[in-house]
Amino acid sequence: MTTNIKIDKDKKIIQRTVAGGLYTDRAIELVQELSMAANLHRGYNILLDLRDTVTVPEMYDLMAITSACSRLRNNFNNKIAFLIPNTEERVRFAKLFRACMEAQSFQLKHFFDRKTAMEWLSEEA
Repeated sequence: MTTNIKIDKDKKIIQRTVAGGLYTDRAIELVQELSMAANLHRGYNILLDLRDTVTVPEMYDLMAITSACSRLRNNFNNKIAFLIPNTEERVRFAKLFRACMEAQSFQLKHFFDRKTAMEWLSEEA
């Protein structure tokens, strides 16, 4: 798996692109990395591009990832946008993940294209 991070100071967005296999352990590491970046850049939104990842999530994976997010909740104070492939399986997982995250007061949405995600992230909360 490859990752890279970009901090857009003008738009106040932390951008992370992930490619390759994305399984539970790596997803939790990614949550921790984003948490550190969010803690260093308070008030920034997050854009996570997962369109080039491969994953086969199960309910256990969802619970482990949302649990990791919950433990680091104080660092995530703004919007989080996910870019995902437009496939039935990924959309189903994204909807479940969003429901779990919103129950913990996260502002999270999934998108299929960067432009729409950036527009949402740029809107006033």
